[in-house]
Amino acid sequence: MVSEAAVAFARAIDYRSAGTAEFMLAGRDFWFLELNGRIQVEHPVTELVTGVDLVKQQLRVAQGEPLDASNSLLLGHAVEVRLYAEDPRTFLPQGGKLERLRLPKGIRVDAGVEEGDEIALAYDPMIAKLIAHGETRREALAKLRDALAETEVEGVVTNLPFLRWLVSHPKVRAGHTTTAFLVENPPLSEPPPRTADAAWRGGWRLNLAAPVPQAPPDVDSAASEHAAPGAEQSTLTAPMPGTVIRVAVEPGDTVAPRQTLLVLEAMKMETPVVSPYQATVRAVHVKEGDRVAGGALLVELEE
Repeated sequence: MVSEAAVAFARAIDYRSAGTAEFMLAGRDFWFLELNGRIQVEHPVTELVTGVDLVKQQLRVAQGEPLDASNSLLLGHAVEVRLYAEDPRTFLPQGGKLERLRLPKGIRVDAGVEEGDEIALAYDPMIAKLIAHGETRREALAKLRDALAETEVEGVVTNLPFLRWLVSHPKVRAGHTTTAFLVENPPLSEPPPRTADAAWRGGWRLNLAAPVPQAPPDVDSAASEHAAPGAEQSTLTAPMPGTVIRVAVEPGDTVAPRQTLLVLEAMKMETPVVSPYQATVRAVHVKEGDRVAGGALLVELEE
């Protein structure tokens, strides 16, 4: 059992705190991947289905006290989403002042900011975690959907539209998602009216062979294919607010498709700004150390 292997591993290294052992699973076989030696951002889900306050127990262990977590039952289902200051389609971080923040009632909400606070560029852009619990998965998702409809944020771009779309998506509600979900269903795209019936789910049609799985799109190839012949000039703007930490080109340089022109840093993330096609750098409007707003002009290119 995976759970028994996790306990055995913790005992083998004398681990005595909250942590998460991760495994790779293939059929009934599994392999140890790593141990996250800390409380996890998803810990409210575990707390709601077990009734155990993990942070409290972590502090008890640190003080040399015994665990007070006798409940071994898993009660119901819990689902968590994270409300972030980020673009709902690209997931790039955003910044600004929370001019209005209305968080839902009736479910668990963990938040470290309040209305009037500034979402700065130097820190993680998470606004709050919303966690719903129900007797069934469907009930938990329904509560979360209602809670997100009640949520309001103004003054900063957030992923709230994406979260509302996600928890209402029929594939998510049916539990038919994989790590390729957002490749097959781009954020905020029109969802199907319902999922396929069980008999028709999967990669087959009558007596035909299953179709070959398709790989995710190649971003580099796509950029080269869209090299806009005849486009004499192009302007590249900041996809998010941030700080210019590196400028890699000068006016007059010839650049290749997908070549990095400069790098922006915001909220612990480094985002390269690349050339969409082969071109000559006409002008560079920023220098290293500059702070720029989302949409600010960075580089001009010409064929």
